[in-house]
Amino acid sequence: MPNNRVVIPLNQSELSLKILPIVEKFLPASENDLILYFVTKPPIGVGFGEPDLAAGYVPMPNDEPVTPTLHPIYATQAEDSIKAHVEVELIPVTNRLKEKGYTVSIVVGFDKDLIAAILRVIDEKKINLVAMSTRARVGVTRFFFSNIADTLAQKSNIPVLLIHPPGD
Repeated sequence: MPNNRVVIPLNQSELSLKILPIVEKFLPASENDLILYFVTKPPIGVGFGEPDLAAGYVPMPNDEPVTPTLHPIYATQAEDSIKAHVEVELIPVTNRLKEKGYTVSIVVGFDKDLIAAILRVIDEKKINLVAMSTRARVGVTRFFFSNIADTLAQKSNIPVLLIHPPGD
């Protein structure tokens, strides 16, 4: 019987990674393949000059400074650059999970609608479970800020494992 396919939506926050100890504790490596899914807004290409930083990806402190270019930057080039950065940033996470016996893959998606992107990857990759961390919003803050995790749990046709880490 094939392994369960578990998608773990990630962003550049520490909160998104807090689901991993729960996954490791309750989902055996011998029965589950993990897909680390990073979604950001699609970048746009630019002509000569400053690269587009509005895509939502935040350069890390050790990245090279962004300078004007002498040639056009195409959207596909920006996407390739973001994918490479995500893969490098996740090396410690993927190595740790692989050492524990998990099959791990990284998927980087570009979409303005995060929920639609996750639902699409669920269908495309035949996912069995979504596992993610969330901030527990209550009262007025819940009214004003949409909760991606709640909306995903309502719209998904598969189980969604949500955790709210203490202190977040």
